[in-house]
Amino acid sequence: MNVVDEAEEAVRRYERMLPRERVDRLKRSGIEVLASQGRRDRELGLRVRYDVEICCLQAIRIKRRDTSGMGGTQESVLDREAASTLFKRIERLATKTLYTVGLDHGAVRLEATGKSGCSVISIDPRPWKGMTDLSAMYRAGWKQLQSELDEERHRNAAPIIGMDPEFLLVQMPESKIVPASRFLERTGIAGCDSVTIGGRRIYPVAELRPAPSSEPRELLAHLMRAFAVADRSISDHSLIWQAGGMPQRGLPLGGHVHFSGVTLNGELLRALDNYLALPLAVLQDPRGSGRRPRYGSLGDFRLKSYGGFEYRTLPSFLVSPLVAKGVVALAGLIVRGYHQLHQRPLAKAVIHTAFYEGNREVMQAHIPALLDDLMQMDGYERYERYAAPLISQLIQGKTWDESRDIRKLWNIRAGS
Repeated sequence: MNVVDEAEEAVRRYERMLPRERVDRLKRSGIEVLASQGRRDRELGLRVRYDVEICCLQAIRIKRRDTSGMGGTQESVLDREAASTLFKRIERLATKTLYTVGLDHGAVRLEATGKSGCSVISIDPRPWKGMTDLSAMYRAGWKQLQSELDEERHRNAAPIIGMDPEFLLVQMPESKIVPASRFLERTGIAGCDSVTIGGRRIYPVAELRPAPSSEPRELLAHLMRAFAVADRSISDHSLIWQAGGMPQRGLPLGGHVHFSGVTLNGELLRALDNYLALPLAVLQDPRGSGRRPRYGSLGDFRLKSYGGFEYRTLPSFLVSPLVAKGVVALAGLIVRGYHQLHQRPLAKAVIHTAFYEGNREVMQAHIPALLDDLMQMDGYERYERYAAPLISQLIQGKTWDESRDIRKLWNIRAGS
């Protein structure tokens, strides 16, 4: 991989894309775009804008500009540490904006729009033009990424994979969600996670956090250990456990996969989107597609303190052992050999639309070719035991049922 050549090729693809198509992709991904007419219609007053320079999926500079509407303007540069929450929020939106239109580097101008956050004003796909301090910052970023990728290829070590998939506790037949915090602590390999509703933080979601491993079999053994801890802690055995995208309306669930020992880059994220998230969207219970685009958008990631990153696009794959094992296997296969995977059906507007709308028929047509690529990869034999059953389900066009009690599928006996 040559980072500079890929950056320039991405710009050429962006420039071939019609402006309407760019806007449509952003809107489908849940990103608000403020068109020229909209900007003119807004009342004069305090305006806050952010000029965000993104290199290698991270902000290298964020400028904040406050305009009073009376001609006065104040500029400042956000400090990553001092303005941590604001910096991260602006960085994530700008990175997501560029990624959605096929770019990993570029500049985004955002404008604060009240409670809804920020809207995209403009995109500059090539801000590194010329010999400026800014272009030097981009070149330094590319050089570092290239060095990390070259070293990784030379080292050829197996990446380490972790996860923190979620599930719900539900009282039937009322379908009433019982907060996981009633039984589980916030930390630990079986804990609870929060959501904010009406400005109030609650902890309704159960989350499994098994120890990571480079070996799929060992990671799955750790997952079973986390299940066992959850089972001993959840004393109300009348509750059923549900997983998937959104088994109960209004409360989406995630199946985050963690990676370390591999360098985050746009091509890796696109391989995960096209070869893992897209097939899983076909397999997913149609009721769970409402999770997108607020959650589960393509290329969604978070950098983690342990030096790796978390891929956040997938729904909770705890729906069955077959699905969970397949996700672990395919994630391991993809992250080790993503440079062998070149198909990008999600780059097409019709497939991008189908993913966000949950249109299985349109997505399904592209799955066999993706699966062929996966089964032809170097090292597929190592993952075949767990990947093949999931691939078989995909070929048969099946979907999972996220209304089921997952304990039965995982052979978890209440109170065992």
